[in-house]
Amino acid sequence: MLLKNLQSFFEKYGEKILIIISGVIVACGVAVRIIMYVKCRSLWLDEAMLAESIVSRNWFELLASPLSNHQSAPVLYVIAVKAICSVLGYSEFSLRIFSFISFLGLLICEAVFVKKVLNFDNIKTAFVLVMTAILPSYIDYSNELKPYMSDAFWVVLTISLYFFYMQNKISLLKLTVFYLVILGFCSPSIFFIGGVMTTEFFVAVFAKNKKQIYRIFISGIFIVLMFGLYYYWWLMPASEYMKQWWDAANSKTGILTKIKYIFNPGTRYDSSSSFVWIFVPFALFGVYLLIKQKNKIGYSVLLSMLFLFLASSLGKWQISGRLLLFLPAIVFLFSPIGFDFILKGKKTLTQIAFVLLSAIIIYYPIRYYLIKHVIYLDTQEVNPLIVYVRKNIKENEKLYVYQYARFTLKFKNGYENKKIGNADSDNIIYGFNRDEWNQNTFGTQLDTIVKSRKAYLLFQNHQTGIDSGLAVLENYGTLTKVLEFYKTPLYYFEASE
Repeated sequence: MLLKNLQSFFEKYGEKILIIISGVIVACGVAVRIIMYVKCRSLWLDEAMLAESIVSRNWFELLASPLSNHQSAPVLYVIAVKAICSVLGYSEFSLRIFSFISFLGLLICEAVFVKKVLNFDNIKTAFVLVMTAILPSYIDYSNELKPYMSDAFWVVLTISLYFFYMQNKISLLKLTVFYLVILGFCSPSIFFIGGVMTTEFFVAVFAKNKKQIYRIFISGIFIVLMFGLYYYWWLMPASEYMKQWWDAANSKTGILTKIKYIFNPGTRYDSSSSFVWIFVPFALFGVYLLIKQKNKIGYSVLLSMLFLFLASSLGKWQISGRLLLFLPAIVFLFSPIGFDFILKGKKTLTQIAFVLLSAIIIYYPIRYYLIKHVIYLDTQEVNPLIVYVRKNIKENEKLYVYQYARFTLKFKNGYENKKIGNADSDNIIYGFNRDEWNQNTFGTQLDTIVKSRKAYLLFQNHQTGIDSGLAVLENYGTLTKVLEFYKTPLYYFEASE
């Protein structure tokens, strides 16, 4: 009886309730991001290293690869971020806002795609948007100076544009131009562009349409040539260092472990998104059903993923959560097809499952971003420490900056400025060897600190440990922890007489 009444209730009000709940959850996802922007956490190490090129280089210099500090990002991405900063000024907010805009663009693009391309009803559309809005890794990377959040948007847009081409809404020439622009913003889009072009080529071959074969071939070759030039000019100069970095990282991690954590982009966040694996079988089945229906979108996605994993097997694209941040969006887009097929159109059951699922999964953003306050990152929050030094440093005192703290300090203090506070002379000592801090010997940097007599010590991203160096330093004077914010410490050292 209870089940019958519940079913009757959902048949009458289920869709309205679903829309309200979905709207509230998506609004919560957006609100969490706005709160993160208002809190304005410090640039963490990688962000600060990328910011140096965007801030300190002029427009002409910005087009010279590689970027400073061995950083790599798509050329149009760094241009777009610099353009925003030229209007809003250089700040953590303006450097990161493109990622937030990309998140909003992804939501819009997904809504259009599932409605126009996949003909989803409100239930399945709500599922896609809600999952995207509250995915922890998407919350984190929509508040970061990195191109990974925008990758998800550009990949979905790549597939969507293919549909509009299929509907004769845009010509092949316009599609080609759009794809070239997208390549400048998003490197992994090459796999999906390749999937689209290969699908169209084989469709034309099987249809024996010589004119279309010729047109697709010319368009595809032009894209490949332009991507080759782009790779030679922009990507290759940074590739050698990145290859060495990834080789070192991969030597510590097996392939099965990397696949297991493919939806967890990094351990510095509480952004575990492993629950995406629940939907992967449904997404695979959904793509299979599209292929069975001879839907060209299904063919293109399958080929795109084959190209992606082929490149990964050849070492040309790493299996890493942040480099594959577009994958959850792909999973969310196609899993409702498989889910709906298994339930065989039982709309009420789908509604009940959605409501229960939403209630469980919304726990992630509420707990991690509002209750646990992981807006801030451990060992990375130097901004309040820099503010303290500016206000309190005296003329006869120095500021020692740990090797990995120098990038954020320079961003906050100006790249040409060698002074902090109201000093009349240079008072900043830049560290150059992080390893010295985890050794029990008196090294060059510690000697420099002792000779300065009085110095603040600023640390960031001190993952290798600094306790050994601090213990050695204590033998030569008084060491006091002045301030600490999310495990990011500021010390004050005064040498013995």
